[in-house]
Amino acid sequence: MLHLIHAEWLKLTKRPMTWILLSIWLLLLVAQFLQFLVISMIGQGILHPAQIEETTKRLAFPGIFGGIFGHVNGLGGIFAVILTAGMMGSEYSWGTLRTELSRHPARVRYIAAKLATILLMLLVAILITLVVGMIAGWLVGSAAGGAGVPSIATLLQLPIAILRALYVLLPYVLLTFCMTIYGRSLLVGLAVGLVYLAVDVSFGAFATFAQLGGVWQAIYNLTVQQNITTFVDLNSRAFGLTPELLTGVVMTDIPSMPQATIIIGFYCVSFVTTAIYFFRKRDITGPN
Repeated sequence: MLHLIHAEWLKLTKRPMTWILLSIWLLLLVAQFLQFLVISMIGQGILHPAQIEETTKRLAFPGIFGGIFGHVNGLGGIFAVILTAGMMGSEYSWGTLRTELSRHPARVRYIAAKLATILLMLLVAILITLVVGMIAGWLVGSAAGGAGVPSIATLLQLPIAILRALYVLLPYVLLTFCMTIYGRSLLVGLAVGLVYLAVDVSFGAFATFAQLGGVWQAIYNLTVQQNITTFVDLNSRAFGLTPELLTGVVMTDIPSMPQATIIIGFYCVSFVTTAIYFFRKRDITGPN
């Protein structure tokens, strides 16, 4: 199993796409902190004082970490979908899957190695994001009056916050992986993953239906977006942020942590099970 993961890791790190995605990702992170700086400097008279204060919090520790995790669970889903579709879809388009399975015929183990590599890559990307974000946030924050330094208590919260951020990305990664296998195409996996991500996020616009209570609230609480909101909101508040001051959306009636964990886990297991079913059932052909 370890040699399979090592092989997948080498393939992924040698692809230009991986480094292009990482570069764009980090540039957008820096741009986010610059945006916070601009808002804090010119927002007087335009935004409510509480909104300016909330933005300024993202330029000082521990709020810098909240801004970083907001970036991870904001745009992170898009980048994770692209990475996953590219990793699995290229095996079909290049015709390398048949060769791989001739050497490693255990298909479930092959899928497990693929998924483990993707998750490991995402974990490393989050760690890199934290390092770059700390530096960028501190530099930009210094121009806004000083960023300070993170306390030991704040640093101790990072491991669980990283796990929460990774868990938020998991259902989108697994759905993309599943649909790439089902369609045997990078484009199919990419299209479905991005469309689902867009639809799931936009479904939050229908949160007013949840205010009707009863069955409407129950249905809304079963969506992926509503349940990952629990994790995203917790990651923001853990570092002293109050998201609703900027978004204008008050986080009421969001699922509890146990419920959110179970619901997201159910989606993830469903996607993995479906992916294994189609991968084991279908014959592997040559390049598409």
